[in-house]
Amino acid sequence: MYSTEKELVDCFLTHLVSDRPWESSDYNIEFNYLRGKTDIITVSVDNELIAIEAKLCKWRKALHQAYRNRCFANRSYVLLPQKIAELAFCYEHEFDRRGVGICSILNGHITIVKEAVMEDPIQPWLREAALQYVAKG
Repeated sequence: MYSTEKELVDCFLTHLVSDRPWESSDYNIEFNYLRGKTDIITVSVDNELIAIEAKLCKWRKALHQAYRNRCFANRSYVLLPQKIAELAFCYEHEFDRRGVGICSILNGHITIVKEAVMEDPIQPWLREAALQYVAKG
């Protein structure tokens, strides 16, 4: 369905504005920090910072990246096409171990396949930098 990750991200962002799965108030893309570059970061109305890693098929790599993002994010998700999300959910225990959630787009709406664990990040100063990055929009 998606030929590039950018198409998946663009589709997600279109629905993020209308669906508001976390009642997100704002977002930005490609937050670059020392350990990597996060595809999407968004801030909920409760001021939770949510990081999202998009992949077309390499869900294990996305899981690793999403876990790494927990150093600054309150919640972290992988964004996958629906069939890959269903496959990844078969390994739910791997997501549980890391506190990472899974989301997808189904019938034109964002679907939370597995909720991420909400926690305070271990690097609050990096969280503040990410919040400023979102505010720049």
